Amino acid sequence: MLSGKRNKILLVICAFNLYMLVETATAFAQSRPKDDFILMGDVHFGYIITQRQSVAHLIKGQIGGGELTYVFRTCGQRSWQPLHAFPEFGLSYMHLYLANPSEIGNLDALYPYMNLRLNKQKRNFKMYLRLGLGLANMSKPFDRLTNPKNNAIGSHLNGYVNIRLSSSYMLSKSWRLDSGIGLTHASNGSIKTPNLGLNMATLNLGLGYVFGNKNLEMCKDSVMPKLTKRWHPSVLGVFGFKELEHPLGNKYMSYALCGNLYYSLNHKNRLGTAVEFVYSNETRVKLERDSASTERIKDVIKIGVKGGYAFHVDRISIPIDFGYYVYQNDNLKEKFFHRIGVRYMVTKHVIANVTLYTHWAKADYFEWGMGYEF
Repeated sequence: MLSGKRNKILLVICAFNLYMLVETATAFAQSRPKDDFILMGDVHFGYIITQRQSVAHLIKGQIGGGELTYVFRTCGQRSWQPLHAFPEFGLSYMHLYLANPSEIGNLDALYPYMNLRLNKQKRNFKMYLRLGLGLANMSKPFDRLTNPKNNAIGSHLNGYVNIRLSSSYMLSKSWRLDSGIGLTHASNGSIKTPNLGLNMATLNLGLGYVFGNKNLEMCKDSVMPKLTKRWHPSVLGVFGFKELEHPLGNKYMSYALCGNLYYSLNHKNRLGTAVEFVYSNETRVKLERDSASTERIKDVIKIGVKGGYAFHVDRISIPIDFGYYVYQNDNLKEKFFHRIGVRYMVTKHVIANVTLYTHWAKADYFEWGMGYEF
């Protein structure tokens, strides 16, 4: 149980998230021409998706907001960039008015992202898949006394995920027009309940100005080195914590030790499998409520096997796991588990991890951890 340790743990988690943001932004910055960047301003318009009827009372109207983005382009100065059709990277600040100032307030987010090129090389028009992951502040979270109707968001600080299909058109050498349609998710991974989360769909339109090098030429003669290492065994230790159903209750720690084995299909794609051992104080509490035995470690521990896919961009990877518990207490109902997130190779062997652990579409908790690749 976690009561007096709450602030210390939140501080550690915030520091870890900040570290991941800084490391990711540093990796991106090393890939760009130092004299070339774009400043973008976007307007957003959309709505909150009613994923459950229990949050319908929070939706009062259509939402809108603005976004300021620093964009840096790649041109092939590193060998992996032509492989990904010269992706873009950026850092964005987003502000959204959620049309319900008294119960859910506004959203402010800071997040790095990458734009993965979808169409062939053309001079003026480009299509991208934009993937962003960062932190969001919700101005009006649940409060038992002052804001009891907000059953979607239980904390000010939340995780933020943005997926966007976007396009850009160069109006001239200096001006660029962007547009897109995106999905945004904000929640805290059950660090503090309630945690149904908010899902938002928006359209955006933006205008950007190119500073510095306006005639960015692509270095297409970069040669990717041969894959000398096909197999990637690693060990990863992660932890997370969550409240149970009732707000303002105790927090319960969860731990997992994962043994992973990935195989590189090429420089971008890996397939893998793993065995993991999960121990959760939350599981112990649930079993005790059902009058099930928790006297022995084997009553609480869960063992899972999983298959996974990982998409790689240089030192950054995006893992997607699908798993099944081959061993757990008979009183537990969840049989399948899933995971998505970001991993970053801090060194040649050391891995930093931030992932979301789920059971199908139900988010369970965020995981933070470190690992070692052999």
